[in-house]
Amino acid sequence: MTKAGFASILFALIAPATAGWAATLQVSNVGTDSPSCGSSSSPCRTISQAIANANAGDTILVGPGLYGDINADGDLSDPGEENSGVGGKTIVVSKPLLILSRDGAGATVIRNVGGADAISIAANGVTLGKKTRGFTVRGGSPGSVGVRLEPGVSSVTIMGNVFDNHAGGLGWLAGSGHNIRNNWWLNGTLTIDGSTVFVRDNLFVAATLATSAASSSVTIDRNQVHRSTGVGIDLQGSGHNVRRNLVIAGLSGAGFRCQGTCSGVTFQDNVSRRNNGHGLEILAGTGHTITGNLATGNGSSGFYINFATPTALTLLRNTATNNGAAGFTFPGASDSSNYPTLTNCVSVGNQGDGIQVSGYLVVNKSNLYGNMGGGFNCGIYKLSGFGSISATQNFWGSPSGPGPDPADQLCGVTSVIDASFPLASEAKVPLVRQP
Repeated sequence: MTKAGFASILFALIAPATAGWAATLQVSNVGTDSPSCGSSSSPCRTISQAIANANAGDTILVGPGLYGDINADGDLSDPGEENSGVGGKTIVVSKPLLILSRDGAGATVIRNVGGADAISIAANGVTLGKKTRGFTVRGGSPGSVGVRLEPGVSSVTIMGNVFDNHAGGLGWLAGSGHNIRNNWWLNGTLTIDGSTVFVRDNLFVAATLATSAASSSVTIDRNQVHRSTGVGIDLQGSGHNVRRNLVIAGLSGAGFRCQGTCSGVTFQDNVSRRNNGHGLEILAGTGHTITGNLATGNGSSGFYINFATPTALTLLRNTATNNGAAGFTFPGASDSSNYPTLTNCVSVGNQGDGIQVSGYLVVNKSNLYGNMGGGFNCGIYKLSGFGSISATQNFWGSPSGPGPDPADQLCGVTSVIDASFPLASEAKVPLVRQP
């Protein structure tokens, strides 16, 4: 074969591939919108125009500056402002695109208008931001939503962004298979309304992370929630995996709450510290797993579990210390087949009782001492004569078992509590993993 023939064949093979290569469209505060803008020499002024000009799979690279409602007059009718063409939505991403900032969230701001959705994602496979390449998305009037993933959308990645002050919700994420990582969520609520969503390494300040009644199989891993004005992590839906999260210094409500349609949730290796309400509050559902969690310094009970109907529940290797009420509280219904079981748990130094319970309970190989119990150092307080308690093989603060200081004692209806075979020294409880 001649060189010319070989070259022509090679060109024929390469040309179709190069024709399909993804392009990068540029957006700049000094750009000008047009149907052909997006090159480095002729950038677009708005993200919306770059989206309109892009093809599926393209990258949009946004330069530093202010986008959205540029002059803060409450509309998007001025030159250089976003125009999605969809009412109530400042920017609409309708194609699978990679949208990045060049200089990061600190330098690239999208100001929302009124009660609109700042960013609406209506296509599968969209990526909004990466580490150090995200956006700051600021709220507008009451009703403003930072980012909305429309129903049916899948496989969206949101990373490296800051969503701030959206009274209508920092985000409302429907659909499935999303990856939500390394974002800051400030002053509002992020609600997961989809399934198989992965939420990891996010920071929430004066904010709440919530799952909706219709959500399922959401993984909430290694997030931090600081100074929430309500519940820190508020769960409904089913099959969630909540692990290695820290909720601290909440101003009102529990650190973690499971309510409504909440069922089959795993709580593992979480820390709830110095929240105004309970550390972990479970009010509904069956099939929960509660393992290796720490509730310390909360204003009310460390673990508050109150079922309307008898429900079997096992708590393994959980620790409650220095809480304002009981370490573990079980005021709800139980029967001889459906009741809470505590194994290898710790309730030490709480202002209330070590454990407060109204019905049946099993607790073993656990440490119960140093609790105030209204001045009576109650390791277990039995609220009623209904149901019995098996509390064998526990350490009460003294080798001789429950009794006066330095041990904790049995309080309330003690005739239904079996506290035989006390341990002579503390039960070995693995340290709670810190998030």
